[in-house]
Amino acid sequence: MRKRAAGQAVHVAVVTDGAATGAAEADRGAARADMVARRAQETTEACERLGVDADHLRFFDFPDGALADHAEALRTRIAQAVAEITPSEIYVCALDDGHRDHVALARVVRALHAEGGLGAASLWEYPVWFWDFRSWRPDGATNKAGFVSGVQRLRLRLRALNAVTVDITGLEHRKRDALACHKSQVGALADRDWSGLPRNFLAFFLRDKEVFFEVRSATKRAEVTG
Repeated sequence: MRKRAAGQAVHVAVVTDGAATGAAEADRGAARADMVARRAQETTEACERLGVDADHLRFFDFPDGALADHAEALRTRIAQAVAEITPSEIYVCALDDGHRDHVALARVVRALHAEGGLGAASLWEYPVWFWDFRSWRPDGATNKAGFVSGVQRLRLRLRALNAVTVDITGLEHRKRDALACHKSQVGALADRDWSGLPRNFLAFFLRDKEVFFEVRSATKRAEVTG
């Protein structure tokens, strides 16, 4: 919203098709197609509320939940988009998000960044599932051991992250309106037996600040440490 207010172009690429939303992963045929169409429409409406026109949206339509199986194709699509847009900044979900698709996407973008495949663009990550403790609890751990280990992992990662906050005071209502467009995520679908994402999780996105993590290239790290 701040970038659009400053007259800067903003492009949004949605990587997966959203077909696995809620109970949709068990659906087939028309039901899955309907969810894909819904997710695309929700994104279009949300971006419009934020000042991003539909012609600045791209839908890559990789299968929801299986992005890691399409890493090479994803790499190609991202490289093509970057070459066309030549952005000065790129934002992607955080590597530490815990969600398998988020991790797969972050890995591909980080690899491109390390190889100079993002041009002159700086790279930033935004946390989503990072705020959910399940992203930090080791698989198979007991509640007590999992909690202790998870907290330790989180503390170590926080020390290594280059975090920046952006004040969105005065814009919160527009962000709420945009989030509300994602009815399939907030549990506002009458025909789905799914209550949506947990309220305590959604609360992380209703604050007056946004958090971003800077991902420095090897060259920039050398400049900083040198």
